[in-house]
Amino acid sequence: MPHAVIASAVRVPWHSHHGGYDRLLDYLPEARRITAPRGITGQKIATATHHWLRRRCPLPFYPAEHFATDARVLAGRGPAHILYGDEQFWFSRHRLGPTAVTYHQPPARLAGFMPTTNWRRLATRASQIIALAPDQLAFFANHLSEERVHLIPHGIDTAVFTPAGGPETGCRPMLLTVGWWLRDWDVLDMTHDRIHRRYGNDIELVVVTRQAERTWHPAVRVLEGISELTLTQLYRQATAVFLPLTDATANNALLEALACGTPVVATDTGGISYYTGHGSAASLTPPSDAAAAAEAVETLIGELGTAAHAARRAAARERAELFAWPRIADQVRSVYRLLEDER
Repeated sequence: MPHAVIASAVRVPWHSHHGGYDRLLDYLPEARRITAPRGITGQKIATATHHWLRRRCPLPFYPAEHFATDARVLAGRGPAHILYGDEQFWFSRHRLGPTAVTYHQPPARLAGFMPTTNWRRLATRASQIIALAPDQLAFFANHLSEERVHLIPHGIDTAVFTPAGGPETGCRPMLLTVGWWLRDWDVLDMTHDRIHRRYGNDIELVVVTRQAERTWHPAVRVLEGISELTLTQLYRQATAVFLPLTDATANNALLEALACGTPVVATDTGGISYYTGHGSAASLTPPSDAAAAAEAVETLIGELGTAAHAARRAAARERAELFAWPRIADQVRSVYRLLEDER
C-alpha cells in the first residue's frame, strides 16, 4: 500500500494492557498511530482550544485528549482511520482525505447521542464505516449506502489470553464477572443472592470492576486495579464468567474469557450472540431475567469436572480464535484498500 493510513489511537483504559480496540494497530504496520500532542505547551494549546470548541460538538463524551487527536487527524490529507468514532469523529469530518470510522456503541445509544439530522450530516462524511455488530448495520444504512458499511468484529489477543488446563484442583468453584460498562447490576445482584443461598461459601463470587464503590452482596469479593496477569489467572480459574448486560456490541471481557477457555453466561442482547455463536461456549439468557441467568450458572457449576465442562472450555477457546487480531487486521486492511482507491 503506497500511502500509510494515519490512525487515531486514544488509549481507552480497560482492565488489561492487551485489551481494547486500539490493539488492532499492533497488527497493522501500515497504519501510523496518531496520539494527542506531547509536552506542556501542546497540551495547554489543545486544552484551551477544546474549551472554546467543546460547546460546538454534540458528542456526549469528547474530552480534550480526544479533541487533540481529532485535530491532528483533521490536519492530515492521506487516508485515515478513526478507531473510536463515538468519541472522536466530529471536527475531523471536515478533513480532505478519505476516512474510515469504527463505531462501538449499540444503535440505541448512538441514536441518543444526536438527532437524526446530525447523524446524517456526520455519517455521510465518512468514506467507510466499520461496525462491530450486525445490529449496527441497519442504523448506518439509514444514512449512507450499504457498500460503505462493513461488519468487522472486535478482536482478541489469543497469545496473551490463553487457557491453562481448567480450574485448579481443590479450589472452590468461582463465578467471575468483569467490567462495568452497560452491566445489568440488578440481574447480577439477584443472581449472586440466589447462588449464595444455594451454595453458601462453597462457591466464590468475584467481581473485577471500576465501580467498586457500589453496594455489593456481602459474599462478593470485589477487585479493582488488578494486574493483567492476575486478571488472566482469574479467567483461567473461573468455573464461568457471568456477564449480565443491558446492551452490547462487542465486549472485551467476553472475548477475554472465551480466549482463556472459560464458558460464559451472558445476556442475549445486541451483538453478543454474534461473538459467542450458538454452541456450548456460552449460555445466553433473556434480558432482565435473573432466574434464567442463575439457572444457567447452576448448570455450569453442576458440570464442573465432567467431560461436558471440558467440552465447553474447548469450544470457548475455539470460538475466540475466530476473532484473533491477525484475522481482524486482514479484514480491516481490505477497508484500507478502499480508502487508497478513493484517494
